[in-house]
Amino acid sequence: MQTLLQVAGENVLYFEIEGKGLAMVTGCGHGGVLNLLDYARQSFVGGERLYAVYGGLHIAPFEDWNAEKDAVIAALGGYGIAHFGCNHCTGALAVEKMVAAGLPVVRGSAQHGSNNAMFLGNGDVLELSGDAVR
Repeated sequence: MQTLLQVAGENVLYFEIEGKGLAMVTGCGHGGVLNLLDYARQSFVGGERLYAVYGGLHIAPFEDWNAEKDAVIAALGGYGIAHFGCNHCTGALAVEKMVAAGLPVVRGSAQHGSNNAMFLGNGDVLELSGDAVR
């Protein structure tokens, strides 16, 4: 798989959350968020039920924007994901566009050195096993 910025060796974790579906956890999603979600759909039993995404989605880490990135945001809405927990390399503009598109983005607290409440950061929790997300 070709990655953004030609980064190699990055790991992505996929978890089955009983009764909910798959959760994808990535550090900095250089593989491309849509590629990583499509990989889950094609590779895992139950992959069609994508419940949550957490990590750096690397959509616009440099705050640049174009029609291709609009298409990524639109495509994310088609996966039926219940929770998006974004880290800083998703890009603040990308998270703003996700929220504007009605995607279920979990906000951060901007505490403990995290300077933007758009992202989950230091000390924030994304709990996926129960109903509460904070």
